[in-house]
Amino acid sequence: MEHRIKKLEAILLNDRFAAHNEIRLVSVSVGEAVAEMLVSEKHLNGVDIIQGGALFTLADFAFAAASNSHGRIAVASNASITFFKGISSGKLTAHARELNSGRTIAHYQVDIEDEEGNKIALFNGTAFRKGDY
Repeated sequence: MEHRIKKLEAILLNDRFAAHNEIRLVSVSVGEAVAEMLVSEKHLNGVDIIQGGALFTLADFAFAAASNSHGRIAVASNASITFFKGISSGKLTAHARELNSGRTIAHYQVDIEDEEGNKIALFNGTAFRKGDY
């Protein structure tokens, strides 16, 4: 299992869009992952709060880590996000967890929180599992 997680970490380090958005993988284990993003000027929209796409990207990265943690390539087949609170600065943490898992389909929930533990957004994703990586 350790080899599988190391391989996944290498794959995630190659995610250029996450890197561009300064998203960092904190941890990954089977069915779970944590990612962080420090909000900066480039993440803000025209009214100076975090752009919804930045939140989606953070959640999607944590979802990708958790859904690919079984040693098989997993891609999103459906995803949605609900926004609770707008912020303009600080560190955001995305906690992804597996809700259920089948041979080819799995469902995940990602909670995004600020540094005080306030819920910022909730992401739900369905992953389709392909072949081994």
